Amino acid sequence: MDDNIVLVVHGGAGSIKAEYHNDAREGVLGAIEAGWSILESGGSSLDAVQVAVRHMEDYYYFNAGRGSVMTEDGTIEMDAMIVDGTTKRIGGVLGVSRIKNPIDLSRLVMDKSFHVVFAGEGAERFGEENGMELIDPEELVTDRVRERLRRYLEEKKNYGDYIKPNQDPERRDKYGTVGAVAIDADGRLASATSTGGVLGKKVGRVGDTPLFGCGTYADDEIAVSATGVGEFIIRGNLALDIKMELRNSSTSEEASMKSLQKMKDQFDGSAGVIVVTRDKGWNASKNTKDLIYAVRTKDMTRDFTQDFE
Repeated sequence: MDDNIVLVVHGGAGSIKAEYHNDAREGVLGAIEAGWSILESGGSSLDAVQVAVRHMEDYYYFNAGRGSVMTEDGTIEMDAMIVDGTTKRIGGVLGVSRIKNPIDLSRLVMDKSFHVVFAGEGAERFGEENGMELIDPEELVTDRVRERLRRYLEEKKNYGDYIKPNQDPERRDKYGTVGAVAIDADGRLASATSTGGVLGKKVGRVGDTPLFGCGTYADDEIAVSATGVGEFIIRGNLALDIKMELRNSSTSEEASMKSLQKMKDQFDGSAGVIVVTRDKGWNASKNTKDLIYAVRTKDMTRDFTQDFE
């Protein structure tokens, strides 16, 4: 096994209540185990990030796949993207509701289509034409999410139609997008991100996750996956900005914090990122209070709960 392989995953940023630590920890450590089994056997970073994200999509706690939040109309609209840093192949989907694992559909777009990103019904049709089963969106909705939407719509009456992130009537304490970044034994980098978006969002809203260079990015130098307020991540081109800052930084953490601070100063934007590079290490950084993450290298496994010890 190559000494330099690394896998980092995240499950959202914000302020994580202690009562949710165990659920979140179980989810990210399960994702690490799933992805690491591929890397340690000599598999690709691309396969590893896909499997890690799929695990979190299937886990009830996160805002991706099963457990995705709902629009103001009570529907599901999920976004995802996967990137092979070595070849710059990209696959993305946005606004899908009948796909159990949007990250798998994103990989299918990468592997089976000249196109890079598909949306909505067209994305689902492409998946079905290539052997994916379409499901009833109700299978993705948990009781927890239904209750959150009910409470959101009730409290929204006090805020009007447009709600700024710092005026969120739900007073949500985390952004539960999931993501993974990795470098494999051959030095190949990859990134993957998946999300259900923002609770109570307008139908058709698209966040940063399926936008290359915003919430998801990888090349032959760096891989990035972000979580947070998508509108600000898009305006700051957060993932690509971290790559730019890397050139004048001694570590990936330094570059990440420069970009996060810049976004905070410009837009009061909140986010967390996970990063792996070829030669400047890995990091899990945020300008929020907390970031749900886990990392594994040849020598250690660490998760976010250890930050509270």
